[in-house]
Amino acid sequence: MTQQTSTEVKNLQESALEHLWVYLREPSDMAEKGDPTIYVSGKGVHVTDALGNTSIDGMSGLWLKNVGYGRTEIADAAYEQMLKLTYMPLGTTTEPTIRLAQKISEIAPGDMTRSFFTSGGSEAVETALKLSRAYFKRVGEPNRTKFISRKGSYHGATMGAMALGGSHLYPKIDYEPFMPGGLHVAQPLPYRCEFGGQTPEECADLCANAVEEMIKFHDPETIAAVIAEPISSPLGCVVPGDTYWPRLREICDRYGCLLIADEVITGFGRTGKMFATGHWGVVPDIMTVAKGITSGYIPMGGT
Repeated sequence: MTQQTSTEVKNLQESALEHLWVYLREPSDMAEKGDPTIYVSGKGVHVTDALGNTSIDGMSGLWLKNVGYGRTEIADAAYEQMLKLTYMPLGTTTEPTIRLAQKISEIAPGDMTRSFFTSGGSEAVETALKLSRAYFKRVGEPNRTKFISRKGSYHGATMGAMALGGSHLYPKIDYEPFMPGGLHVAQPLPYRCEFGGQTPEECADLCANAVEEMIKFHDPETIAAVIAEPISSPLGCVVPGDTYWPRLREICDRYGCLLIADEVITGFGRTGKMFATGHWGVVPDIMTVAKGITSGYIPMGGT
């Protein structure tokens, strides 16, 4: 798409205000500010709008353009596959799908060897919740239906994921009541520790203790899983003290519940490790991925 005149852009903006729900934006606010901005191209870390203005995409889309914009080799590979096959009969698979699952098993933490692919991160989280409940039904512990997550976290935009999230991006009053069984504990936020911890390690231990107390208060035999982002993005990319994730692993093992690492944002090298739990040597029971798995070139996630 070539650079457009201001009149053409204005017409497109008016059409967007009339026909399009823009993510996390109010139409009246956009109209007042002359939005939405309309982007037409990207290369590397730069994006260019319809008026020809180029800027750095500091948000990396939404934490997902791990390999940057405009990668022709990715577009070419997608084009070739689309010419060959774009779907398959129910209950079958394809060679690229098998090879991707194998590759993920090679780079995933510990003994995680099997993938269930989805169309995005929210669906990956929903799958993790379903797997957790189904697992405990199958092993004869059907009362394990509750999930513990952290305040201020983000796990997706579907109803189950929103029940566990606590981000200000989604005012819950519009969508309640949510799925029952969602319990929330404090984030290990060292510079505003809910329990008054004065160091990252002290806050990490106090917040891990809160997870254990929540499990005991609600009866360990009712808890299916603890779900957490290794580094919580909505609160400012909160890096917990080094003892936090090992403590979560220890607590989940002690009480027989699963540990779900939501690596949708942090996965595929974004934190310097292939997966962020690798910074603490922790292997979760279930891991969710999306975003960086395709760098936003197609919608995809996995559990």
